Amino acid sequence: MRLIRKMIRLCFLFLLSGVSASYAQQSSQCLAVITEINGKALFKEAGMSQFSKATWGTRLFRADQVATSDKSEVKLLYSDNSIVTLGPNSMITISGGETPVTESMGDVKRVSSSLGINLSSFSFKKDEGKDVGALAGVRSITPGQTIEPESPYNTLIKTDRPTFSWSAKLPYDNYTVNLYNSKGLVWSRKISGTALKFPEGEKGLVFGESYIWNIEGESNIETDKSANHKFTLLTPEKSRDVSEQESVIRNTFIEDAENSTLHSVLGAYYIDMGLIQDAIREFQTISEMNADAPLPHEILGSLYSEVGEKDKAISELQIALKLTNSKGN
Repeated sequence: MRLIRKMIRLCFLFLLSGVSASYAQQSSQCLAVITEINGKALFKEAGMSQFSKATWGTRLFRADQVATSDKSEVKLLYSDNSIVTLGPNSMITISGGETPVTESMGDVKRVSSSLGINLSSFSFKKDEGKDVGALAGVRSITPGQTIEPESPYNTLIKTDRPTFSWSAKLPYDNYTVNLYNSKGLVWSRKISGTALKFPEGEKGLVFGESYIWNIEGESNIETDKSANHKFTLLTPEKSRDVSEQESVIRNTFIEDAENSTLHSVLGAYYIDMGLIQDAIREFQTISEMNADAPLPHEILGSLYSEVGEKDKAISELQIALKLTNSKGN
C-alpha cells in the first residue's frame, strides 16, 4: 500500500513540479495537462506532423499544440496552477515561459499556490509495448468473503460522523455494524440495508484516532462476518485545513461548479492529503464526464488497489486498457 502511494505521488511530482524525465524518446518537462474538453479538441506532439484526438489527462510538453473546433472549449492546467480556457477555433503552442494569455483563450484562473496540490496522479508512465495498468500485479480479493466493507475503508477521513457502507454477495435479513477503537467496542447497530448513517445518539469520533469496523450478516440459513477494516480521522488541525482548502478550490470555480477541472483539482488534493476514498469519488465523476478517456480509470485502478478493493481495481484497469486500445495507443 505504501509503495502504491509512493508511486502515485512520484507520478504527481513528475507531471507538474518541474522534474525532467524521459517520455517516448523525448526528455522534457510537462508544462500543462488537459482537465476539461467540451466539444472536440486535438493535440499535436512536438515534431509530429499530424494532430490526434485529445482526451482528459493529456499531458502537454514544450512545443506541443492544442487546437479546438467550432463550438468547442478546452481547459489547460499549467504547472504554475493557472487554468487557461482555450475557446472555439483556437490553437495554442505550449512554451516554457509564463502562462500565455490572449483574448482568444478566454479567462485565466489561478488555484492558490498555498494548496500545494501535486497533480501527479494525472501522469502514469507507460512503457512501449506493454499494457496499461500492469494488470498482472493486481490480485483479486480472498475467496470466501461474502460481505465486503466499502467505505470508510483503509483511508484517512475528514468527518467525525462517517456513513458506513458495504456490499454482500448473499441475501441477508439483517446486518450488524460493529465499531471499535483501541479500548474495545464503541457501539453496535443492527440495520436491514447495506448502509448506515452515523447514529444520531452517539458522540462523534475523535479526530486523529484510528478505528476498526466489521459487519455481521444474519439470515435464516447462516450468519457471516466480514473481515475487520481500519480507517483514521485526520487530526483536528488537518481537518480544519482541508475544510479551508476545499472552500478555496470550490470558490475558484464558483461560476462553474460542475466541471472536470474542479473534480480534477479536488481529486489531486485529496490524494495528496491521504483522503483516498474522497479522491475515488472525484475520479469516478471524472470518468463519467469523460467517457472516452482511459486515464481516469487507470487512476481509479491504482486507488482501488491502494485501499484493498482488488476486484474493482482490476475492473477499472481493464476499462482503461480497452479505451487505450480503441484509440490505437
